[in-house]
Amino acid sequence: MNQNLRVHWTIKPKELPSILKNCSKCKEKKEFKNSGKFRVNANGSQLDIWLIFRCESCETTYNLTVLERIEAGRVDKEEYKGFLSNSIQLAGKYGNDRKLFGKNKAEMVQNRTDYEVIARSTTVTCSKEDITEVEIRIPAGFDLRVDALLVRQFSISRSTAKKWCETGGVLNHGSLLSYKSKARDLMVLQILSPIPDSLTKS
Repeated sequence: MNQNLRVHWTIKPKELPSILKNCSKCKEKKEFKNSGKFRVNANGSQLDIWLIFRCESCETTYNLTVLERIEAGRVDKEEYKGFLSNSIQLAGKYGNDRKLFGKNKAEMVQNRTDYEVIARSTTVTCSKEDITEVEIRIPAGFDLRVDALLVRQFSISRSTAKKWCETGGVLNHGSLLSYKSKARDLMVLQILSPIPDSLTKS
């Protein structure tokens, strides 16, 4: 990892949240999986857009309202193209949006437990010579603690990750970071480079 250039860690969940609801065909509560597809309906100058979920057992569909009765001109042009082409990125963005689930009174099931981290270097110089800066990109709604991420990326113990945070081995935008903190989109971790030996022993 280049100590002088910022790094991006993009968190990519391997499974999106599902919705738990009564299925009209199964006659019981079932998980409805994110299909990755959108339904777009134009009524004059207004648009309705839904993200389609399917029952895990019988394929019955449920439409999660993304946009309702919105003027076509108010919809971002690139997103609109994505809705029409069933963009995987948009399905992930809206399929992880807790506020959207709340507006629809839909019960989100956090059924994903695994994820991958895509690391790439950037051309942005770190703010100090003796640190490595990591900018985190993570989808809305994905529940991941910082210490768990550090354990995975540095192959360290949970207790070591906790010590890093508590003693300033890892900072968040220059401030002390609780090991219980959740990873947030655009969070910038500043990691001492290298980590002192006193912080690597659990």
